[in-house]
Amino acid sequence: MLGDDGVGWRVADEVEDRLCVLRETARQAGGGCATVDVERLGVGGLRLMEFLDGYDEAILIDAAEFPDRPLGEVRSCALEELDCYAAGHLDSAHDASLVTALALGRRLGASLPTRIQTVTVQVRRTDVFSEQLTPEVEAAVPTAAAAVVGLLTAPEN
Repeated sequence: MLGDDGVGWRVADEVEDRLCVLRETARQAGGGCATVDVERLGVGGLRLMEFLDGYDEAILIDAAEFPDRPLGEVRSCALEELDCYAAGHLDSAHDASLVTALALGRRLGASLPTRIQTVTVQVRRTDVFSEQLTPEVEAAVPTAAAAVVGLLTAPEN
């Protein structure tokens, strides 16, 4: 992994743990929980768009390198609210940003989510080989996981 760029996967691990607790609590109370797929991907816009085909809603968790945000800051918003800085982070010159890929997929008739939320954790560098997160980013993992679970359990879901 590239250090802090792996924060999304770490958040996904914690989200799975929290969902297991929620499922068990609901089961004991005689209720149920909606099915949630938690995936770990490291792909560009076109491949991610293909992966989203067939889902009604999605929450994307990722590291972010936005100007003037404090290290470890967690933000949640709709995908369309994010500024697109993807051009410098594509895996291939033949790929596209997710926003562009989603527009293309919709024009081609793909069954893509009508609602895509994002949870980002501010990082500084995603080009340093390390399996460790910086302390500030590591400390943000529980906050980001709580944001994801909050989106999953919000009344409109």
